[in-house]
Amino acid sequence: MQVVIISGGLGTRLKSLASDIPKALVPVAGRPFVEHQLELLRTQGLKEIVICTGHLGDQIENHLQDGAAFGVSIRYSREDAGALLGTGGALVNALPLLAEEFLVTYGDSYLPTPFGAFMDRCHKSGLPAMMSVYRNAGKWDQSNVRVDGNRVGFYSKKAVSGSCDFIDYGLSYFRKEVIRRYAQIALPLDLAVVHEALVSANELGAYRVEERFYEVGKLEGVAELNDYLSRRVS
Repeated sequence: MQVVIISGGLGTRLKSLASDIPKALVPVAGRPFVEHQLELLRTQGLKEIVICTGHLGDQIENHLQDGAAFGVSIRYSREDAGALLGTGGALVNALPLLAEEFLVTYGDSYLPTPFGAFMDRCHKSGLPAMMSVYRNAGKWDQSNVRVDGNRVGFYSKKAVSGSCDFIDYGLSYFRKEVIRRYAQIALPLDLAVVHEALVSANELGAYRVEERFYEVGKLEGVAELNDYLSRRVS
């Protein structure tokens, strides 16, 4: 299945570590982060990649090229770094490259969970979209999801502290038809708006993940992932 990596953010929380490189190229455990991310995907058989780039995106393209050196195939959906489209807008912009179904993750997320089990649930659900969720209880970041059976019953990036037990894990599934719904609207568009609309229509499945997530969007996250990957190698 195709994997779309949204990697166009400004990385403002990492300025002291990497002011002149994108988050995807931040060094972690001796290698640029994105190399670890691509290795994780490749080892699970996910080799068709679309990367949505924006801020400093030329550096990502110059490093990864077509992906052949990393055992994957990469195409790029580019947006103007001076007029970023938002996480949802990045998918709208990428519509010509999107497969009829695809996974979405982020350019600062490392998700050590079996993707195959997630994809199997997506197909069996019959739903047009699925969100992976983790019972976070406010530990790693602000919890923002409530689960109702096998559906997401509530989702909001502005959820009140203590109102939710789960958090968006950072891996979603979409049928292309969902993104086509937004093809004619004004951008920017946050992917949260798409998720919230799916919740309102009772169309967003929930898949519970047991493994914690890692992310390099902030300094402490880089340190945690560096420790995790270093321990795995040793």
